[in-house]
Amino acid sequence: MPLRQLYSVPGGLLLGIALALLFPAGGPYVAWLGQIFVSVLKLLILPLILVSIYASLAGGADLRRIGGRTLLYYAVTSAVAAAIGTLLGLAFSRDLPAGLLSLEQVSPTAASFSLDRLIGNFIPSNLFASLTEGNVLHVVFVAVLAAAASRRIPRHHRTTLIGGAQALDALLMQTLGWVLALAPIGIFGLVYASLAGMDWGGVFRLHAFVWAVALAAVAHGAVVLPALYHARTRRPPWPLVAACREPLLTALSTASSSATYPVSKRALETFGVSEKVTSLTLPLGATLNMHGSALYQSILLIFMSQLAGADLSPWQAVFIVLLTMASSAGTAGIPSGGIAMMAFMLDLLGLPPTYLALYLIVDRFFDYPITAVNVWGDLVVAAIVDKELKLHPDAGTG
Repeated sequence: MPLRQLYSVPGGLLLGIALALLFPAGGPYVAWLGQIFVSVLKLLILPLILVSIYASLAGGADLRRIGGRTLLYYAVTSAVAAAIGTLLGLAFSRDLPAGLLSLEQVSPTAASFSLDRLIGNFIPSNLFASLTEGNVLHVVFVAVLAAAASRRIPRHHRTTLIGGAQALDALLMQTLGWVLALAPIGIFGLVYASLAGMDWGGVFRLHAFVWAVALAAVAHGAVVLPALYHARTRRPPWPLVAACREPLLTALSTASSSATYPVSKRALETFGVSEKVTSLTLPLGATLNMHGSALYQSILLIFMSQLAGADLSPWQAVFIVLLTMASSAGTAGIPSGGIAMMAFMLDLLGLPPTYLALYLIVDRFFDYPITAVNVWGDLVVAAIVDKELKLHPDAGTG
């Protein structure tokens, strides 16, 4: 096999997995490779989101047509994912004995849902603080606000601003190309270090939970999303899968939808999706699209209830997961946000916070494939929205 084929993202992923299983002691020595790769990707995220959204919307992209369709698809896919997770969670936890695990106490931080925090996560009060914190939703808000204001200023000023934003976008995409040339090395280090330190015994003590999440992820990612893409575009999903293999593997390796954004953007635009669509749908998906998390958290909550000996009806489970989807923005971007949201849901169920330990045991392992499912949903929705807008260019305009 030629060396060029070996030096690839799949090659780095497979090598990292193999060495983690065979020589786990070497993981800490290569962790810095993955840390550098993820840090540089994150360095590009916020400026790329800011200039790409601004250039697209200020240049004429219709926020209502693109954003409305995108949010509708995200809501539908999240609801389907929650239903799949609920059904499989109930099926696989049926024979699980209460008190199977002895779980130690975990102290949550900021466990309650806050309307003030929800508003604060959408609307910034300090742009520079938002950039420092890496708050993607704030950057999206500022970009949309600036683009809307640009449509009210003289044309020659607007043209200058759009030209500058497009030039910055081209510069950032060129820089991204250099970074992605080193992606196999970065992903190798990241996967090797992550898997070498994994507590596999803790994960597989709940083998029924592992199977439930795996089946739910496969059902949603390999059946529901491809079927939705085919139904809405009348195209087979396999070319899209092939075109998006790099962002999917990046998501699987980094467990970060935000860090995968620039890779997803480049892959979709190479596939033929309009930059106006990718510039708006992907940042929204990286922050608001929760379908992978919905199926995972629904299963986790049901298993926690079973371990605690509490009865949970399917309707209660669906309601709780839908509430989690709606309120997740209230804890996004804060330290231990996932733990805080899970503590809030446990309190709603009347379960002791001791069961947060179960979340900590399994989350490190499942965060990677669930992020890949989330990113795959972002990619599918972006491709569908682009196809629909090309078929019906005047739809939604008034």
